Amino acid sequence: MENRDNLLGVFQTVYRWRKTIRNVCVLAVAGSIVISLFLNNYYQATTIFYPASPELANPELMFGNTGQVTNYYGTDRDLDRLAEIAASNELEDFMVAHFNLYAQYDIDSTSKLGPHKVHKRFRALYNVQKNKNDAVELSIEDTDPKRAAEMANTAREKVNAIGQRLTKESQAKLLAAFEDNIGRKKAELELLGDSLRRTQEFFGIYDPVSQGEQLSEQLSTAESEIIRSRAKLDVLEKNPAIPRDTIAYIRANLSAYEKQRQQLMSNNPDADNITIRRFNDGFAKVAVLQDLHFQSRKQLSYDLERYNQILAAYKTDIPALLVVEEAEVPLIKSRPRRSLIVIGTAIAAFLFSILAVLIADAYKDIRWQDITKD
Repeated sequence: MENRDNLLGVFQTVYRWRKTIRNVCVLAVAGSIVISLFLNNYYQATTIFYPASPELANPELMFGNTGQVTNYYGTDRDLDRLAEIAASNELEDFMVAHFNLYAQYDIDSTSKLGPHKVHKRFRALYNVQKNKNDAVELSIEDTDPKRAAEMANTAREKVNAIGQRLTKESQAKLLAAFEDNIGRKKAELELLGDSLRRTQEFFGIYDPVSQGEQLSEQLSTAESEIIRSRAKLDVLEKNPAIPRDTIAYIRANLSAYEKQRQQLMSNNPDADNITIRRFNDGFAKVAVLQDLHFQSRKQLSYDLERYNQILAAYKTDIPALLVVEEAEVPLIKSRPRRSLIVIGTAIAAFLFSILAVLIADAYKDIRWQDITKD
């Protein structure tokens, strides 16, 4: 077996080429040192926040109309929703415009691929992830540590603004639906009020319960007085000692009560006073209209109260996230790790140079002229 086919042959080959390997490694290390010195220092700023529960914008919970316990922190679904917002094109477009990233990243904004390049560059320096405590970590790298912290905090506030806007858009749609419903109910209530007023004027019924009791009492009184007066006449007319004036008075009372009973029982629709028959004809209609009017007013009052609660929630600044940690100005660079670059380059140069000399030694006996000859 030849030496090159065993480990000893490998060592011999490496030893013969040791100066070349050394020179390659020295050149690679020197080049990596020079290149790493020209690399910009990047600083990473990180802000941490939790999603706020959307229930905080629920009017029932805000005004204590439910016994449900308020949950101030959102669920995993709310966490995913914030992560999606943080990774949205809307946020990237905002950051590009707000911090003029075309100029910072030295990208031509008028070129066809300019938007793609600036977004790609931003995404390379921007990271959003869920940490082990189920909080959102938003990190941004930049060559300026102050700008890195400002960009991270601004991005977080934009995530909060977008989350609030989505909630308020839902509330605005709900408010619009309530406004339309309230407008229709006000019109219906006005029509019911007009119908009720005309029906009351036509039948003369304004308080069905009280007027019904009064009519019953008047009819009962008239009937009693008629019976009593007739009884008195039957007795007193047979007695010649009773003065004629007394008999005439009793007859007058009897005639008055009979006329009153006749008026109460009249079916004349043009009568000025309300009659029992008119009352009976209009009682059901007036009662139904009054009940409908009352129910409509009650429902309208409930809708107005609900609308005002939603409007109050809409105007209240309810955050979409709860900040745990603001992004502070980083004091230590996040990259590049120049020592690792130099060490990694030295190791890579050493391994590749060894591989190269082994390949060269393995094929040194091949006559390349014969291979390329026709």
